[in-house]
Amino acid sequence: MPEAMTGAMTGGDPRRGARATVRWAVFGAGPVARKFVLGLRQAPGAAATLVASRDRANAEAFARDLGLAAADSYEAAARSDAVDAVYIATPPASHRALALECLAAGKPVLVEKPFAATAEDAEAIAEAARSAGVFCMEAMWTRFLPLVVHLKRLVAEGAIGAPRSFSGSFGAATPPEPGSSLFDPAQGGGALLHRGIYPLSLACHLLGPASALQSLARIGPTGVDEDSVLVLRHANGALSSVQASLSSTMPTDCVIAGTEGMIEVAAPIFRPYRLTLATVPPRGRAGPGHSRGNIRAEALKEGHLLQSAQQRLSGVVGLIRGRRTRRVLRPYAGNGYHYQAEELMRCVREGRTESAVMPLDASLALVRLMDRARAAWGAEPAGGQA
Repeated sequence: MPEAMTGAMTGGDPRRGARATVRWAVFGAGPVARKFVLGLRQAPGAAATLVASRDRANAEAFARDLGLAAADSYEAAARSDAVDAVYIATPPASHRALALECLAAGKPVLVEKPFAATAEDAEAIAEAARSAGVFCMEAMWTRFLPLVVHLKRLVAEGAIGAPRSFSGSFGAATPPEPGSSLFDPAQGGGALLHRGIYPLSLACHLLGPASALQSLARIGPTGVDEDSVLVLRHANGALSSVQASLSSTMPTDCVIAGTEGMIEVAAPIFRPYRLTLATVPPRGRAGPGHSRGNIRAEALKEGHLLQSAQQRLSGVVGLIRGRRTRRVLRPYAGNGYHYQAEELMRCVREGRTESAVMPLDASLALVRLMDRARAAWGAEPAGGQA
């Protein structure tokens, strides 16, 4: 690792004797790159200083707007001594070439989700990172938000008993635009890769690895999946369903259900900050019997008066049955994008080449699942390109 980078990541530049700012280069000049640069302002000891784009004019405009310098090329940015870490915010099909460039230069790198457009590309990135001993992580920023950290702990500690199911969605009606990577198969477009990755990643984060997958999709006229549905069985026996859409509005939230309750995570699933935890003890089934008393009790229970009261007093009925509800708020600072950058910087300071929260194996597993789904639809994989 270059001397300047070592100093910045370990808390001090040996040539200056003081803590150095970690200097970030951003690859790509689109909306996600802008959000990252703005969010990074919340991270102590970090600053975005350089932007690179395949279109020099776009890089220069981005640099003027946000107070950065513009690099002549991706290669120049990756090899610059004035860069300590890189955030890749380009379309999925370009991730492989750009990540390999950064890793070869010894630069720790965050690779925007999805980690790659294909499993082959993802495996090449992971192999290069491990061979070089350089930190690399998928920029699945949602995993590092305060609410998701708390959610992971709740599920792991048995707040809802044994988890049995997850259902989540991310959908918004988005008209196709010329040049948009969302609708371009060659750039790794489609609802699953760009939107379904959020609930899919969260399902595997909470329920563990998936052992079986079934999927359906509607392929639009542009050749990408505009609507897709995945159903998974996890190694622990839990089931999850994931929906994604470029053509319709969806709740964009999720529910995790267990043997003793459930957790509802309020939208948006990509940047959540509140949830509702409902604990409900398992209910036993009434024993058999058709005595006159049982018949009268059943008639009363299923009659109009009691059913009407139950609908009006649903909260009270829930309490009587042992249901307890608690709302949890965990706000994020800024726009939430800086937490993943802080994870990279922390890991590198500690000499780690992978994150325990978003390890490379987890990213590889997600891309392989998406590959299997796309193969079932007959979709052509995107070609690796920069």
